[in-house]
Amino acid sequence: MDEHRWIFVIRIIRKPGVLNAVTGVFSSWGISLETAMLNAMGDDGADGIVILSFSCSHRKMEILERTVSRLSRVIELKSYPYATNKLRMIAAFSLNNEQRVLDDKSVEIEEYVRKDKTKTIYVSGTVKDVDSYITPMLKRKELSNLVRTILTA
Repeated sequence: MDEHRWIFVIRIIRKPGVLNAVTGVFSSWGISLETAMLNAMGDDGADGIVILSFSCSHRKMEILERTVSRLSRVIELKSYPYATNKLRMIAAFSLNNEQRVLDDKSVEIEEYVRKDKTKTIYVSGTVKDVDSYITPMLKRKELSNLVRTILTA
C-alpha cells in the first residue's frame, strides 16, 4: 500500500492523559508521528488543539481518524492531506550574520536583523512549502531557535 503524509487537527478537552491517549492510538497501529504540536492553555476542561503529522496508507489513516475521534476527550478531528492549501505554517528561526536567506517564490519570507547582527527569519506558506524550505537548512544544522506552528481556518 502507498503511504501518504497526513495532518490531523484535533480539538480536545484539556485533561491529564489526553495527549497520551491520542498518541497511544498511533502507537498501537505502529504509526510514528513526524510532528506533534499542542496548544492546551487554560484550565482543565478548556478546549485545546493537538496537531499531528504522520505517514501511512489511506486505509490506516481512516482507522486512526475513527479511533481517535471516538476518544472521550476529543471534541472534533479534521484530517488533511499533507499538501493541502487549507492549512498554513509559520516557521521562525535565527541565522548568524554570514548566512544568506534563500529566496523562494513558494513561501513568504520576512527578515529582521537584530542589533547583535543575527537575523530572525519568518517563513510562511503551506505546510509542505515551508517544510521544503527549512528542511535543507535543518540538515546542514544552520538553524537555531526554530519554532513552527500550523494555522487552521
